[in-house]
Amino acid sequence: MKTAVILSDTHGNFSAIDKLLPIMDEANFVIHLGDHESDILSYRKELKDKIVSVKGNCDGGSDEQILNVEGVKILITHGNLYGVKQSLYKLTLRAKELGVSAVFYGHTHQAQIDFIDGIQFVNPGAMTRFSEKSYCYAVFYGGKLTAKIVPFN
Repeated sequence: MKTAVILSDTHGNFSAIDKLLPIMDEANFVIHLGDHESDILSYRKELKDKIVSVKGNCDGGSDEQILNVEGVKILITHGNLYGVKQSLYKLTLRAKELGVSAVFYGHTHQAQIDFIDGIQFVNPGAMTRFSEKSYCYAVFYGGKLTAKIVPFN
């Protein structure tokens, strides 16, 4: 069993990240989905090799990566390149192309979990000061992913 804390769109809100440090310290992975990727990278000393991150549109370019955890193949992306504010259609096509069983994305600042064509899509929401804050806590075990959106004050 492995666990992950998934964040997106932190936009410089270090006080929120500081409050999450004890939970992030216990997790196996801390996944940041972009827009101020440098926020989480500034915690490398505390979190060591747990950090997995991608750039978002506010980071000077977007990227993506594939992560395999406990038999779960995951596409990690910010989401802006796939028009996620309009629909998940393009992101679904990309997920199918890559053969992943889960997608972690951000960009919309709206937390949600969807299942489309057998693929689990997880958006942890945002940690910015200007929206309702949330993150995702995920458990990986036996080729399965259990994801929970956690409201954050």
